[in-house]
Amino acid sequence: MGRVWTYWEFDHPLGRTVRIISTPLGIEIFAEDVFSVVAAKLNNEKVVPININPQERYVVMEQEVVKVKTLNFTAINSLKGIVEADLINKFLHWVRTTIRPIFQADYL
Repeated sequence: MGRVWTYWEFDHPLGRTVRIISTPLGIEIFAEDVFSVVAAKLNNEKVVPININPQERYVVMEQEVVKVKTLNFTAINSLKGIVEADLINKFLHWVRTTIRPIFQADYL
């Protein structure tokens, strides 16, 4: 098992919770949360066939260490061929304007 990461939860305007991990390489978002916002019909099992390269991170959830898949900005952007580009752009804009400034100021 690798490093155990801390994640933060944010409320997306569509009423979804989005969980974020701040890594030395940048922000990563739980893949299932990205899909719940931009493409509810996609799921973690469909990530590999559509050539998205998720990271696997360990986090503590409900007092257990679990492995989750996360996506960085590049991986999320590559969903544009499968998901409407406008949805991806709006989601990434929300992350850039709402989430990233918090991490830049407080956590990075």
